[in-house]
Amino acid sequence: MASTEEPSSQAVSLHLGPMGQFTLKTAIVSAAIVLSAWIMLDMLDDFASRRMQQLETTMRSATAVGGREFWTKLEAELDRLADPRADIPPEKRQKILSQIKVISDRWRPFLSEATSTIAGDAGHPAR
Repeated sequence: MASTEEPSSQAVSLHLGPMGQFTLKTAIVSAAIVLSAWIMLDMLDDFASRRMQQLETTMRSATAVGGREFWTKLEAELDRLADPRADIPPEKRQKILSQIKVISDRWRPFLSEATSTIAGDAGHPAR
């Protein structure tokens, strides 16, 4: 009976030697790292390209002044703001106005003094 011999890992390892095994394993790991980095960078490049296109589109629409679209949008916004149904309730309006009055009363002396000092009308000599 003839026995067939299959190459085992030991036979391969003896054939390559320790340095050959190290080189083979290093080449495999390096190839896996390079391939992974290539895929990740390709995905990152696609993502960055999409974001830049979105930014360009947003900037184009934000800086577009004039033309039919601008005036149509302006007219629609004016209509929306002038609509009585879009108005805030009277209680909320009164609350906001009273808060503005409190803030202005609190800051008015400071701003008056600062304005007069800048204008040079203050009675205090400059130091």
